[in-house]
Amino acid sequence: MERNVVEFSEGEFIVRSYQCLVQKSAFSKASDGYLQVTNKRVIYANSASSGGTSSLMVSEVPLEDVGSITSFVGRSMNGAWLLPFVIISTLASTQFASALPKFMTHWLFGFFLMLPFIVIWLMDKNILNQELFDQILKNLEYGKESQRTIGKPGETLRKVLKAIFIAGLVLFVSSIVNNLSGSLGFLAFIIPLFVFTLIYLSFVGSTNEFGLFVSARSASGSGLTIKSDNFQALFGKKSPSKPGQIIPTADSYTVARELGALVMDLQQSGDLAIEKWSQRPSAPVDSNS
Repeated sequence: MERNVVEFSEGEFIVRSYQCLVQKSAFSKASDGYLQVTNKRVIYANSASSGGTSSLMVSEVPLEDVGSITSFVGRSMNGAWLLPFVIISTLASTQFASALPKFMTHWLFGFFLMLPFIVIWLMDKNILNQELFDQILKNLEYGKESQRTIGKPGETLRKVLKAIFIAGLVLFVSSIVNNLSGSLGFLAFIIPLFVFTLIYLSFVGSTNEFGLFVSARSASGSGLTIKSDNFQALFGKKSPSKPGQIIPTADSYTVARELGALVMDLQQSGDLAIEKWSQRPSAPVDSNS
Protein backbone atom coordinates (compact mmCIF):
# COMPACT_ATOMS: atom_id res chain seq x y z
CA MET A 1 0.00 0.00 0.00
CA GLU A 2 1.38 3.39 -1.03
CA ARG A 3 2.06 5.93 1.68
CA ASN A 4 0.08 9.20 1.68
CA VAL A 5 2.57 11.95 2.49
CA VAL A 6 -0.20 14.58 2.85
CA GLU A 7 -3.98 14.63 3.28
CA PHE A 8 -5.92 14.23 0.03
CA SER A 9 -8.96 16.18 -1.11
CA GLU A 10 -12.28 14.59 -2.02
CA GLY A 11 -11.83 12.18 -4.90
CA GLU A 12 -8.02 12.57 -4.97
CA PHE A 13 -5.78 9.49 -5.19
CA ILE A 14 -2.19 8.53 -6.02
CA VAL A 15 -1.27 7.76 -9.61
CA ARG A 16 2.49 7.34 -9.06
CA SER A 17 4.67 7.59 -5.95
CA TYR A 18 8.48 7.87 -5.75
CA GLN A 19 10.92 7.76 -2.83
CA CYS A 20 13.15 10.06 -4.82
CA LEU A 21 15.91 11.11 -2.41
CA VAL A 22 17.57 10.84 0.99
CA GLN A 23 18.45 14.15 2.68
CA LYS A 24 21.29 14.31 5.20
CA SER A 25 22.52 17.13 7.38
CA ALA A 26 24.98 17.43 10.26
CA PHE A 27 22.33 18.13 12.91
CA SER A 28 19.45 15.81 12.04
CA LYS A 29 18.76 12.22 11.06
CA ALA A 30 18.63 11.24 7.43
CA SER A 31 15.16 11.72 5.98
CA ASP A 32 13.41 10.33 2.91
CA GLY A 33 11.89 12.67 0.35
CA TYR A 34 8.72 11.53 -1.45
CA LEU A 35 7.36 12.82 -4.74
CA GLN A 36 3.76 11.84 -5.46
CA VAL A 37 1.65 12.51 -8.53
CA THR A 38 -2.08 12.35 -7.88
CA ASN A 39 -4.99 12.97 -10.23
CA LYS A 40 -5.00 16.58 -8.95
CA ARG A 41 -1.50 17.57 -7.75
CA VAL A 42 2.27 17.02 -7.95
CA ILE A 43 3.45 16.87 -4.31
CA TYR A 44 6.86 16.71 -2.62
CA ALA A 45 7.13 16.05 1.13
CA ASN A 46 10.06 15.50 3.48
CA SER A 47 9.93 15.03 7.24
CA ALA A 48 12.89 14.93 9.64
CA SER A 49 13.62 14.81 13.36
CA SER A 50 16.47 16.44 15.29
CA GLY A 51 17.08 16.91 19.01
CA GLY A 52 13.59 15.77 20.00
CA THR A 53 11.87 18.06 17.49
CA SER A 54 10.37 17.18 14.12
CA SER A 55 9.82 19.16 10.94
CA LEU A 56 7.75 18.66 7.81
CA MET A 57 8.27 20.39 4.47
CA VAL A 58 5.60 20.13 1.75
CA SER A 59 5.66 21.71 -1.70
CA GLU A 60 3.01 21.15 -4.37
CA VAL A 61 1.74 22.29 -7.76
CA PRO A 62 -1.81 21.72 -9.11
CA LEU A 63 -1.62 19.19 -11.93
CA GLU A 64 -3.30 21.43 -14.51
CA ASP A 65 -0.89 24.26 -13.59
CA VAL A 66 2.37 22.31 -14.16
CA GLY A 67 4.57 23.99 -16.78
CA SER A 68 8.17 23.06 -17.52
CA ILE A 69 10.08 20.31 -15.68
CA THR A 70 13.85 20.39 -15.13
CA SER A 71 15.71 17.52 -13.45
CA PHE A 72 19.26 16.43 -12.78
CA VAL A 73 20.71 13.16 -11.47
CA GLY A 74 24.46 12.70 -11.38
CA ARG A 75 27.68 13.91 -9.83
CA SER A 76 28.40 17.55 -9.07
CA MET A 77 31.54 19.36 -7.95
CA ASN A 78 31.75 21.33 -4.70
CA GLY A 79 34.27 24.00 -5.69
CA ALA A 80 34.09 25.88 -2.38
CA TRP A 81 36.41 23.39 -0.62
CA LEU A 82 38.97 23.06 -3.41
CA LEU A 83 41.33 25.82 -2.29
CA PRO A 84 41.24 24.96 1.48
CA PHE A 85 41.80 21.26 0.70
CA VAL A 86 44.79 21.94 -1.58
CA ILE A 87 46.43 24.46 0.76
CA ILE A 88 45.99 22.38 3.94
CA SER A 89 47.14 19.17 2.23
CA THR A 90 50.20 20.89 0.76
CA LEU A 91 51.19 22.45 4.10
CA ALA A 92 50.66 19.12 5.88
CA SER A 93 52.85 17.29 3.36
CA THR A 94 55.73 19.67 4.08
CA GLN A 95 55.50 19.19 7.87
CA PHE A 96 54.98 15.43 8.19
CA ALA A 97 58.64 14.52 7.66
CA SER A 98 59.67 16.12 10.97
CA ALA A 99 56.52 15.39 12.98
CA LEU A 100 56.01 11.65 12.40
CA PRO A 101 58.07 8.50 13.05
CA LYS A 102 60.39 7.63 10.19
CA PHE A 103 58.50 4.49 9.07
CA MET A 104 55.29 6.54 8.62
CA THR A 105 57.00 8.99 6.28
CA HIS A 106 58.03 6.30 3.81
CA TRP A 107 56.08 6.37 0.52
CA LEU A 108 55.19 2.68 0.92
CA PHE A 109 53.30 3.36 4.17
CA GLY A 110 51.26 6.06 2.44
CA PHE A 111 50.56 3.74 -0.50
CA PHE A 112 49.18 1.02 1.79
CA LEU A 113 46.84 3.57 3.38
CA MET A 114 45.62 4.60 -0.08
CA LEU A 115 45.14 1.06 -1.37
CA PRO A 116 41.67 0.19 0.11
CA PHE A 117 40.03 3.26 -1.41
CA ILE A 118 41.78 2.62 -4.73
CA VAL A 119 40.21 -0.85 -4.72
CA ILE A 120 36.76 0.70 -4.13
CA TRP A 121 37.34 3.10 -7.02
CA LEU A 122 38.26 0.19 -9.29
CA MET A 123 35.05 -1.59 -8.22
CA ASP A 124 32.97 1.53 -8.95
CA LYS A 125 34.49 1.67 -12.44
CA ASN A 126 33.76 -2.06 -12.84
CA ILE A 127 37.46 -2.72 -13.47
CA LEU A 128 37.54 -4.96 -10.41
CA ASN A 129 34.39 -7.10 -10.34
CA GLN A 130 33.09 -10.51 -9.30
CA GLU A 131 34.00 -12.08 -12.65
CA LEU A 132 37.64 -11.01 -12.28
CA PHE A 133 37.65 -12.12 -8.64
CA ASP A 134 36.34 -15.58 -9.61
CA GLN A 135 38.92 -15.86 -12.40
CA ILE A 136 41.78 -15.06 -9.98
CA LEU A 137 40.57 -17.73 -7.55
CA LYS A 138 40.23 -20.20 -10.42
CA ASN A 139 43.81 -19.53 -11.52
CA LEU A 140 44.94 -20.06 -7.92
CA GLU A 141 43.05 -23.41 -8.00
CA TYR A 142 40.61 -22.57 -5.20
CA GLY A 143 37.60 -24.82 -4.99
CA LYS A 144 34.08 -23.42 -5.37
CA GLU A 145 33.33 -24.16 -1.74
CA SER A 146 36.12 -21.79 -0.66
CA GLN A 147 35.23 -18.96 -3.06
CA ARG A 148 33.77 -15.76 -1.67
CA THR A 149 31.61 -13.04 -3.12
CA ILE A 150 32.89 -9.48 -3.17
CA GLY A 151 30.52 -6.58 -2.55
CA LYS A 152 30.75 -2.81 -2.50
CA PRO A 153 31.18 -1.26 0.97
CA GLY A 154 28.51 0.78 2.71
CA GLU A 155 28.47 4.58 2.75
CA THR A 156 29.98 4.89 6.25
CA LEU A 157 32.92 2.58 5.47
CA ARG A 158 33.42 4.38 2.17
CA LYS A 159 33.79 7.73 3.98
CA VAL A 160 36.25 6.24 6.48
CA LEU A 161 38.37 4.75 3.69
CA LYS A 162 38.28 8.04 1.79
CA ALA A 163 39.65 9.86 4.85
CA ILE A 164 42.41 7.23 5.20
CA PHE A 165 43.13 7.60 1.47
CA ILE A 166 43.62 11.37 1.85
CA ALA A 167 45.98 10.86 4.81
CA GLY A 168 47.92 8.24 2.85
CA LEU A 169 48.11 10.52 -0.17
CA VAL A 170 49.56 13.35 1.91
CA LEU A 171 52.20 10.98 3.32
CA PHE A 172 52.95 9.56 -0.15
CA VAL A 173 53.42 12.97 -1.77
CA SER A 174 55.42 14.22 1.22
CA SER A 175 57.82 11.29 0.96
CA ILE A 176 58.34 11.65 -2.79
CA VAL A 177 58.86 15.42 -2.64
CA ASN A 178 61.24 15.22 0.35
CA ASN A 179 63.33 12.51 -1.32
CA LEU A 180 63.63 14.56 -4.51
CA SER A 181 63.59 18.06 -3.02
CA GLY A 182 67.24 18.68 -3.81
CA SER A 183 66.75 18.16 -7.54
CA LEU A 184 63.22 19.56 -7.89
CA GLY A 185 63.84 23.10 -6.73
CA PHE A 186 60.74 25.27 -7.13
CA LEU A 187 58.82 22.24 -8.44
CA ALA A 188 58.85 20.86 -4.89
CA PHE A 189 56.04 23.32 -4.14
CA ILE A 190 54.25 23.07 -7.50
CA ILE A 191 53.97 19.27 -7.61
CA PRO A 192 51.96 18.92 -4.33
CA LEU A 193 49.59 21.71 -5.45
CA PHE A 194 49.01 19.96 -8.76
CA VAL A 195 48.58 16.47 -7.23
CA PHE A 196 46.14 17.57 -4.51
CA THR A 197 44.10 19.63 -6.99
CA LEU A 198 43.84 16.62 -9.29
CA ILE A 199 42.86 14.30 -6.42
CA TYR A 200 40.18 16.71 -5.20
CA LEU A 201 38.65 17.05 -8.67
CA SER A 202 38.79 13.28 -9.29
CA PHE A 203 37.82 11.73 -5.94
CA VAL A 204 37.12 14.06 -3.06
CA GLY A 205 35.13 17.05 -4.30
CA SER A 206 32.35 15.35 -6.29
CA THR A 207 29.14 13.96 -4.80
CA ASN A 208 25.99 12.29 -6.12
CA GLU A 209 23.16 14.80 -6.39
CA PHE A 210 19.50 15.02 -7.38
CA GLY A 211 17.66 18.20 -8.39
CA LEU A 212 14.14 18.85 -9.66
CA PHE A 213 12.25 22.01 -10.57
CA VAL A 214 8.59 21.93 -11.61
CA SER A 215 7.36 25.37 -12.69
CA ALA A 216 3.79 26.65 -12.44
CA ARG A 217 2.15 28.33 -15.43
CA SER A 218 0.01 30.75 -13.47
CA ALA A 219 2.56 32.62 -11.33
CA SER A 220 6.16 33.53 -12.05
CA GLY A 221 8.58 32.28 -9.42
CA SER A 222 6.24 29.66 -7.97
CA GLY A 223 6.48 25.92 -8.39
CA LEU A 224 8.14 22.92 -6.79
CA THR A 225 11.89 22.86 -6.20
CA ILE A 226 14.15 20.11 -4.86
CA LYS A 227 17.84 20.85 -4.77
CA SER A 228 20.95 21.21 -2.66
CA ASP A 229 23.03 24.39 -2.49
CA ASN A 230 25.08 23.16 -5.46
CA PHE A 231 22.08 23.70 -7.74
CA GLN A 232 21.36 27.34 -6.84
CA ALA A 233 22.80 28.54 -10.13
CA LEU A 234 21.25 25.76 -12.19
CA PHE A 235 17.65 26.38 -11.16
CA GLY A 236 17.88 30.03 -10.16
CA LYS A 237 15.15 29.56 -7.53
CA LYS A 238 15.25 29.76 -3.79
CA SER A 239 14.69 26.28 -2.45
CA PRO A 240 12.16 25.64 0.34
CA SER A 241 13.97 22.47 1.35
CA LYS A 242 16.08 22.06 4.48
CA PRO A 243 19.87 22.52 4.19
CA GLY A 244 21.97 19.40 3.77
CA GLN A 245 23.15 16.93 1.19
CA ILE A 246 20.59 15.48 -1.20
CA ILE A 247 21.41 11.91 -2.18
CA PRO A 248 19.61 10.33 -5.16
CA THR A 249 17.92 6.94 -5.01
CA ALA A 250 16.94 4.50 -7.77
CA ASP A 251 13.61 6.36 -8.01
CA SER A 252 15.47 9.60 -8.79
CA TYR A 253 16.42 8.26 -12.20
CA THR A 254 12.85 7.08 -12.77
CA VAL A 255 11.50 10.55 -11.89
CA ALA A 256 13.92 12.22 -14.30
CA ARG A 257 12.94 9.88 -17.12
CA GLU A 258 9.18 9.61 -16.78
CA LEU A 259 7.75 12.57 -14.82
CA GLY A 260 7.35 14.77 -17.89
CA ALA A 261 5.51 12.06 -19.83
CA LEU A 262 3.33 11.22 -16.83
CA VAL A 263 2.24 14.83 -16.27
CA MET A 264 1.60 15.42 -19.98
CA ASP A 265 -0.52 12.27 -20.25
CA LEU A 266 -2.57 13.24 -17.19
CA GLN A 267 -3.10 16.78 -18.48
CA GLN A 268 -4.13 15.67 -21.98
CA SER A 269 -5.82 12.27 -21.49
CA GLY A 270 -7.24 12.36 -17.95
CA ASP A 271 -8.77 9.04 -16.87
CA LEU A 272 -7.17 7.10 -19.74
CA ALA A 273 -3.72 8.19 -18.54
CA ILE A 274 -4.61 7.35 -14.94
CA GLU A 275 -5.41 3.78 -15.95
CA LYS A 276 -2.22 3.52 -18.01
CA TRP A 277 0.19 4.84 -15.33
CA SER A 278 -1.50 3.23 -12.31
CA GLN A 279 -0.95 -0.22 -13.80
CA ARG A 280 2.52 0.46 -15.19
CA PRO A 281 5.49 -0.82 -13.14
CA SER A 282 8.41 1.50 -12.46
CA ALA A 283 10.91 1.53 -15.27
CA PRO A 284 14.10 -0.48 -14.62
CA VAL A 285 16.99 1.85 -13.88
CA ASP A 286 20.73 1.58 -14.30
CA SER A 287 22.10 3.84 -11.54
CA ASN A 288 25.48 3.94 -13.29
CA SER A 289 24.09 5.46 -16.44
